[in-house]
Amino acid sequence: MKRTFNLAATVALLFGAVQAYGQSFTADFQDGTDDGFGLKFNNDASASFPIVNIGGSLRMGILRTGAFQEADRASQGNDAFLAAMNAAVSNPSGYVISYDWYIDTSLSPGNYGNFLQIGTYINAGSGAYTQDFNAVKEVELNGTQLASGQVFSGTVSETLTQMYGTLAAGFSGQTFMREGFILNGDGSAATVYFDNFSIQPAPEPATLSLLGLAVPALWMMRRRFSTRR
Repeated sequence: MKRTFNLAATVALLFGAVQAYGQSFTADFQDGTDDGFGLKFNNDASASFPIVNIGGSLRMGILRTGAFQEADRASQGNDAFLAAMNAAVSNPSGYVISYDWYIDTSLSPGNYGNFLQIGTYINAGSGAYTQDFNAVKEVELNGTQLASGQVFSGTVSETLTQMYGTLAAGFSGQTFMREGFILNGDGSAATVYFDNFSIQPAPEPATLSLLGLAVPALWMMRRRFSTRR
């Protein structure tokens, strides 16, 4: 009987184990919908944000309208988003909020303004609110960049503690939560395209160390097995 050694499958199982120990939520917009995002402090039906194939991926476009809190994802009953948010606020240093952002300043030349800033916020059913919009923003572009006609993109990935500091007690054990995007600027047509918005447990250092040791060991096992066939 012929034996096979599938390194990729084994590594995939190890990566799966890294993420398996906590609640998580991801909106990647690959189904062509805005994955439950709506206008600030509203429900999903309050807006349908366009999903555009840009920068090699389907992304959700949010236009800066001057509302500051431009869009958020609210829990819809006892869904995966609510479970992930409750897990995150109860362990803020152990959970990461991340998203990809993409801005193409050539789409509306001269209309992106003199500055554009991106931040995030959390709002709970208790009324508790916090935002990451300090002196150093999550993303900030200046007038020269916005007038360049170039593409700017990146990924924001931080723990809740890094983003929001110490969370108030009003965020714990909620039956309703929101997480949203702040857009601030003075352009008339500044649109930011978002992708891979996620709330995930941060990989434990011990698990990452194990993974780092396991992959070279698995590779050596594969080499030895290949030479013996």
